[in-house]
Amino acid sequence: MKKVMLTLSATVAAAFFSGCICTETTTVPEVKIAGEEEAAPGIKNVEKKPAEPKPAEKKPAAEARPAEVKPAEKETAVTKPVEKKPAPAPKPAEKKPAPVPKPVEKKPAAPAETPLILTDTVWTPVSLYNQGDVKLTKGTTVWFRIHPGKDIVGMSGVNRFSAPAEIPAPGKLKFGLMISTLMAGPEANMKYESLFLNALNRTKSYEITGRELKLFGADGKVLMNCVQAGPGVGEDASSK
Repeated sequence: MKKVMLTLSATVAAAFFSGCICTETTTVPEVKIAGEEEAAPGIKNVEKKPAEPKPAEKKPAAEARPAEVKPAEKETAVTKPVEKKPAPAPKPAEKKPAPVPKPVEKKPAAPAETPLILTDTVWTPVSLYNQGDVKLTKGTTVWFRIHPGKDIVGMSGVNRFSAPAEIPAPGKLKFGLMISTLMAGPEANMKYESLFLNALNRTKSYEITGRELKLFGADGKVLMNCVQAGPGVGEDASSK
């Protein structure tokens, strides 16, 4: 575009200085610039040829040379002999004298308890068959003693009693008709006396374990559990 404007200016200047100026005004054709693509009238558009790309010169690749592999230098390791120090001599273990065992004190064995015998022992009941909540009044003691080959005597709670006694075989025991005084006393003691005498009448066998006596009925049920009475209980105490 700039080249076109310069050409027109040069033409006008040449005509002016050459004396070719006429009295009549020369009209210069109007040049319209429609854009870069439209050329001014009377001016030919310059054809733009696309640049032809030149092929890139390919240089032959350099020949790869094999890398020189140098053999690794092997260093010979020098092994130093290990100095062996002699092991320290073990110290002798200190031997302590074994403690002298103390003599075991042997206590004399307790003499075996001699079981009580049925006869000539004063017995006192601790429980009765079907006793329930019946208890003797405070200070009342019930006891009995069997004389061998003779009878049974005792205190039943309110009255004194006696009856024939028979031991037909070891472990067997039975009593005859009971005889007692007819004293009256507290109701609790009277109830206990009735249960006690009834148990003696039903007795058919017995068993002594240590210092305990059990009286059994014909069906094997325990009718009475007894223990040896304490001192001051029995016939001797009653006679005083």
